[in-house]
Amino acid sequence: MIETRALAKRYGRGGPVLAGVDLRVAAERVALIGANGSGKSTLMKCLIGLLPLSGGSVEILGERFERVPSAAQRVALRQRTGFVFQSHSLVKRRSALSNVVHGMLGASGSWRAFCQATAPSAWRARAMAALSDVGLAERALERVDTLSGGQQQRVAIARALVRRPELLIADEPAASLDPKAGREVMELFVRLCQDHAITLLYSSHDMAHAVAYSDRVVGLAEGRVRLDSASAAVTAAALEASFEIAHG
Repeated sequence: MIETRALAKRYGRGGPVLAGVDLRVAAERVALIGANGSGKSTLMKCLIGLLPLSGGSVEILGERFERVPSAAQRVALRQRTGFVFQSHSLVKRRSALSNVVHGMLGASGSWRAFCQATAPSAWRARAMAALSDVGLAERALERVDTLSGGQQQRVAIARALVRRPELLIADEPAASLDPKAGREVMELFVRLCQDHAITLLYSSHDMAHAVAYSDRVVGLAEGRVRLDSASAAVTAAALEASFEIAHG
């Protein structure tokens, strides 16, 4: 699914954020951990071309690029990859259904994904199925700003799922939620990825989330991979000592 070779990234004339990351991700669930500033978010954005590389290469879903993906590669990656941001990035005054339909933006005729009222019936049906998957079908026509934080994150997950991706990337998906809602969101990620055979790569500051919901834990420090282990073999003490990960 993903392979990076000597991936490097720096901003302007500052020091490197990523200083040669070698990483392979197969059909599995991988938790990416590291202290603040270790480059977790930067790495995820580099993988899908949201940030240009300063060095090295990325191969993701068969698309290989060095600095930035080509326009054709961007289209291919957008069609096959879902991305969930920590901040939800929803249009708060629109309905849950319209926000999920926004996940079709970039597809052929995607101007019709502006809202659910203009979307083709097939897209609305897919969006409703995605909302059903996250347990929010009955809230489909409610404005997003009337929903709780956990429900808004579920809408964001549904938006990422509406394209039926092969790969789902989630940047700190539970960080803005209370502990109960955070656990529910992570359990939902695991269930949906299993049900739909989706590879999951997510970042987390929560040691319990990193271990409990993944098959493998990868730790970043000083711009490089410093830990790569099966989740079952990772100890809490090692994580806290090396990567400043918090208890859940």
